[in-house]
Amino acid sequence: MMAPGRGEVRHAQGASGSCAAAQAALCKATAGHRQLVLQLGGSADSPWLREERYRRSAEARELSAGLRSALLAGLRQAPASPEEQRELERLWVLFLSALELFLQDLCQAHHLCQLFSVQGDGTSPLRTGLGAQGLLSRKGSRRGGGLAQPPATPHLEEEMEQVRAMLAEMESRANIPLWTVEATQPVGTGSTTAAAAGVVREGPRTGYCCSVL
Repeated sequence: MMAPGRGEVRHAQGASGSCAAAQAALCKATAGHRQLVLQLGGSADSPWLREERYRRSAEARELSAGLRSALLAGLRQAPASPEEQRELERLWVLFLSALELFLQDLCQAHHLCQLFSVQGDGTSPLRTGLGAQGLLSRKGSRRGGGLAQPPATPHLEEEMEQVRAMLAEMESRANIPLWTVEATQPVGTGSTTAAAAGVVREGPRTGYCCSVL
């Protein structure tokens, strides 16, 4: 299935236009992933939900890899104008913020999948999370094996490592001071890309778009 916004990415003109369209597609993909993460451990949790979360995560990571390459290529080339350079730098900071939020969601998904395991028949008991450690302890005691081990989540661990590596690479390969970015518009008056990414880095999820000073 084609990821959201890929047709838009193909037809955008210029490096900054293509990157802006890819950033918007990434925000849509990570927003869909977050909605699935929020349902983990609840009454809607199921093997299908977890498989769909993994598919959305793979889509977001694929878009991230493409956007990273496009931004690096655009920043290394001589910009067509100072405005083009500033726009690429702004998109770089937006991309960093979007990836950081995506990594937070992956860490939350990892935590919830360890607390709430799906049964082999596809059912998933609803738990509040309160006293989960005690529940694991009682289960382990009844089986005579001590504390029960949390279920393994190899896919999520690989996903988190991939995003962490991408963040580290981006921060080391582009010399763009983050202090040059300031908030310019509140949510609702700026672009969808900026609002979805939570782009200002002065505080968590402030929801402003930004420009390069």
